[in-house]
Amino acid sequence: MLLSSLIPQLLPPSPVAVPRAAAQPARQYVCLRVMVPGDAPHAVRRQLHALLGDTLGLYIVRHDARRKTVTVDLELPHADADAVIGALLRGLPCATLGRITPLCTAHKCAHTLLH
Repeated sequence: MLLSSLIPQLLPPSPVAVPRAAAQPARQYVCLRVMVPGDAPHAVRRQLHALLGDTLGLYIVRHDARRKTVTVDLELPHADADAVIGALLRGLPCATLGRITPLCTAHKCAHTLLH
């Protein structure tokens, strides 16, 4: 007699019995660096909130008093990059936009660290 027929609750369910969740594509996030001349990081932060509203996600602000610049690294979904760049060009015409770099997902980062 098979052990599975005696104690079926101890064995993992068969792959056929487990319903598969619909595969959702992972959102790809990118980082956009923005440099604004000036000595007022709080003013730049307020302008970003006014320009981008709900689109503004995670960001890091750095102030370089020696060079009189404020640098902001914006983390945003790749799909929102065009709209964000357009808003920044209209609202901060003196800003310098840097390159867009992809951010690794948690799965990719963990895979890279393990291998």
